[in-house]
Amino acid sequence: MADIKSLPIWLEADYQQAQQWRRSGKFHHALLLTGNQGIGQSALADALARLLLCERAAQAPCGECHSCQVALAETHPDWLTLDGRAGASIKVDAVRQLVTKVTNKPQLGYSKVVTIHDAHQMNINAANAILKALEEPPAATYFILTSNSSRALMPTILSRCQRVNLPTPSAQQVSDWLIKETNSDVSKLMWFSNTPYHLLSLVETPSYDMLQKLPDSLVSWLSGHIRVDEFVAYMNKDHVQDFVDGLLALLTSALQYSATGRCDESVRHALEALLQRYDLYRLMHFVQQLTLFKSQLDKTHLNPTIQLTGELNSW
Repeated sequence: MADIKSLPIWLEADYQQAQQWRRSGKFHHALLLTGNQGIGQSALADALARLLLCERAAQAPCGECHSCQVALAETHPDWLTLDGRAGASIKVDAVRQLVTKVTNKPQLGYSKVVTIHDAHQMNINAANAILKALEEPPAATYFILTSNSSRALMPTILSRCQRVNLPTPSAQQVSDWLIKETNSDVSKLMWFSNTPYHLLSLVETPSYDMLQKLPDSLVSWLSGHIRVDEFVAYMNKDHVQDFVDGLLALLTSALQYSATGRCDESVRHALEALLQRYDLYRLMHFVQQLTLFKSQLDKTHLNPTIQLTGELNSW
């Protein structure tokens, strides 16, 4: 089936292991997929859900049975999902509704699957509500949890799950995969993020071009060739957070470059411009101030362009 072909190379070994568990009847009733943010926990969780829903265990996923077809269309009635990826907490009412549903028999095939993306987003009441289902799972029911912050999960939940720690891909693996997926060379953005699914999400947004131009525009501003308002004008007003994250990434990279002498060659000129103009204490102060600014973006109704211009004027 196409599932393994659609997964990046660094997830293939864990998927193949899961196939063996499924075909031998040794699949744990609760898996926790952990690893660095954006390396593919959710993609693997969805692939494992389709694997478990297949009606032909020995060939799973066959891609031909009715359950496989419905799962591929993402309309399978026995595939239930809770999603904390948007950053909002997963509430207890949503968990209770899900727990009620999983007590029913499967409507198609032989299994029910629950995926909980970013399970660390469950508040304490929600976590307690899911705990009993993990302790005494209904027949033929599988739970797949993902998290990049497993320490935020209750120890009792961790103890009920079989943990699968996903590997962090190399920069070359990330670059090769993204070229294959998007036909775009994102190597010039590896300074901003080395997490593949984060970079993938940027490729078709205005942030992609904005972040590519950011190091050069920063140098132009620092050298006095453009004013601060002209520098801020490079920011897409619908993607303020990505612009601020880009500035934070450059500031942090400058501090690391000062300490280690190593950096991404594509932004070396920007890091050297920062270090020539500011001492390390000022750079650390800017990191703190921008981090605070970012945390307040959703809490104020003030114009973010004006706010950021004022912030940068203090530099």
